[in-house]
Amino acid sequence: MSTENTATQSDSPKGNLFDKPRLILTHGEKGGVGKTTVARVLADFLNSKKIAFRAFDAEGPTGQLLRFHRNETAAVDVGDSTGIAPVLDYVMDASGRRVALVDLGARSGEDLKAWLYKGGALEEAGAGTLGITVVYVLGGAVDSVGHLKECFHALGKDVNYIIVKNFGVAGKFDIYDNSNIRKDVLAAGAKEVSFPPLDGAVYQSVDRSNLPFSAFAESTGINAGFTEKRYCRTWLRECFAALDEVADNLR
Repeated sequence: MSTENTATQSDSPKGNLFDKPRLILTHGEKGGVGKTTVARVLADFLNSKKIAFRAFDAEGPTGQLLRFHRNETAAVDVGDSTGIAPVLDYVMDASGRRVALVDLGARSGEDLKAWLYKGGALEEAGAGTLGITVVYVLGGAVDSVGHLKECFHALGKDVNYIIVKNFGVAGKFDIYDNSNIRKDVLAAGAKEVSFPPLDGAVYQSVDRSNLPFSAFAESTGINAGFTEKRYCRTWLRECFAALDEVADNLR
């Protein structure tokens, strides 16, 4: 799918959240920690701020971000220079403060560094002409903490970090809370945010609807009850409030 025919919004941001072109990467250690759920919330959050963006799904044509935000999203292969080119070409276009949201899937820190480095994104970030935010979604296991450490050591301090505790998939994050990497990323300016759980039955209803969370919450033409939609609306409002608290790391 081409990025030229998937984005329906204006190329120029209409809000004031961003002061430079911004690359937002949702990342995490493995499947099941909720990376795509967080990416979908971020897409709804940007839309709520009336900020134009393009989204890219590194899971390919069957990716979940592409499924739920098909009008803004294109499939990309971040392991291939030709495949990743549309992301960096879009965000670094000189016409405005463009915003690209990339749902990365599970990748090593070195893999992530490689394409950011080869494509010139890290150089632009070091020069202050591009903002990069890694939205890292934690799992509850020790592997997640080790992967965050790997990513932080690979990317360093030229990117911003938002650490997401997704209580929809884990009940506690003691391993992370007591880790040295937590101290390191916070010292580097990382911000932490907690997402509350969404009722499982409501999540399944959203999944069946093939709609963004925000569209499900406000829709009148789907097979969902008032309470389900209100559950989703309340949950999304709480997620948005959490993101507002860490918005400085998106600027």
